[in-house]
Amino acid sequence: MAQGRIPLLSWHHIEELLGGKDDECAAARVSNLQAMPFMAWLRLPHAKEGIGSIVDIFAAEVMAASEGHRDLAVVRDRARSLLMMTGNGRLAIGDHGWVWKAVRSVLHSRQDHLTAVSTLGSMESFDQTKTIGELSKFSIARPDVSRVKLARIRAQAIQQALRGTNGDAAKAKELADDFVEQILAILPPPRTTVRDLLVSSLVSQGVEEVEIRDEYVLADLTRLALFRNQLQLVAEETGKSFSDLKRVPMNTIPTFVINEAFSTHRQVRDKLPGSNVHDRHLAVLAAYCDVLYVDRRTAEDLLRLRRKEPHIDALMGEIAKGSDFEALLIK
Repeated sequence: MAQGRIPLLSWHHIEELLGGKDDECAAARVSNLQAMPFMAWLRLPHAKEGIGSIVDIFAAEVMAASEGHRDLAVVRDRARSLLMMTGNGRLAIGDHGWVWKAVRSVLHSRQDHLTAVSTLGSMESFDQTKTIGELSKFSIARPDVSRVKLARIRAQAIQQALRGTNGDAAKAKELADDFVEQILAILPPPRTTVRDLLVSSLVSQGVEEVEIRDEYVLADLTRLALFRNQLQLVAEETGKSFSDLKRVPMNTIPTFVINEAFSTHRQVRDKLPGSNVHDRHLAVLAAYCDVLYVDRRTAEDLLRLRRKEPHIDALMGEIAKGSDFEALLIK
């Protein structure tokens, strides 16, 4: 505070601070946060408690764009005015430490999910560079061929999962088996065409059937589906219908643009721990604070992004290396 700065707390900081195995350390961190005399945190206007996450930031940006704002910086500024709260630590996280003790069990239960997202999220069923028309010329494999392909997919999934489980083969197999089960759950009925399968998948994520044209590249429609799916998730938070939100252009939403650019320009890594997902979420905060402290590898990823995307660079504050949040609080 002597430097004219106050800490900004998001749900993703909470995940980092409380996600470890040491109960005493986590309890001490909660006490330290509660003792903070002044800080900022994220929370949507209608929420009475809780710390906001990237989902809340996205919702606020969508609300801003729904008001007619189209410039990334203007949308960010309006979203910031909707989200930013200030006060002491107890106003931010509450008086009761036992609540956060319960939250720790939830955080631990999500570790496998985060690892699966980090390691298996990039595995694709179709060639994203082809058009819908090109893919529609293929046919769904026979059951015997499908079994062979599933075995191959499982083997690939195990190798990918090993990059996030620190070499734990049993855990990698468990994640791969869950992944294959998800594929089996969405296998189409007999006589389904590839086009039927593509249309069904895209429509379920919010893309309208009339938008799925043969000349469109699957990657572009997948990008639209990802954005529409996120709009469906936050529609209730914005107070608007999903039908209304479909008119929001994806390139006006800073969170979406930054996340996409971060995934595109980040360095290729041998290891893919679940914390990579946190890194991507924390990267968005660079547009919402004067200085964002991240670990060395995330700082390097953001530097690459800034060099490649000047329009995003203009949104961001300073990026500094510093992964020890507790040490930062006493600077």
